[in-house]
Amino acid sequence: MSKVLVDTNVLIYSVQKGEKRHKKAVETIEKLVNEKRMCISVQNLVEFSRVLREKARPGVDHETVKEYLFGFMKLSTLLEYSGGTVVEALSVSNAYGIHFFDALLAATMQENGIKEILTENEKDFEKVKWMNATNPFK
Repeated sequence: MSKVLVDTNVLIYSVQKGEKRHKKAVETIEKLVNEKRMCISVQNLVEFSRVLREKARPGVDHETVKEYLFGFMKLSTLLEYSGGTVVEALSVSNAYGIHFFDALLAATMQENGIKEILTENEKDFEKVKWMNATNPFK
């Protein structure tokens, strides 16, 4: 079975117990972990940390965020990127007309042979023909 990148929004919902999508996010992540198919990018960890520390109300304390990060890193394949990936993301953004940070995820996925992303924002990736964006909440 092929690896799947889990987007930041799914990670966020998985830790927000009061969120209506929490249960589905947890089920989705558990399934991928059990199948050893879950991947996350360093970018997802950055976005996750920022949202929980700076945007969530109430904000989440830094020790809790660190625990979440270590948990996700332990349970998934962590995809890193390089300066070359950033350059490729510029090309992906230009070629498909998508937001740079979405293009950076796409370029990171492409470098790692991953063709599927689980995200609530599947429309952000629909122009990228070689990848499949699936919304686990539909």
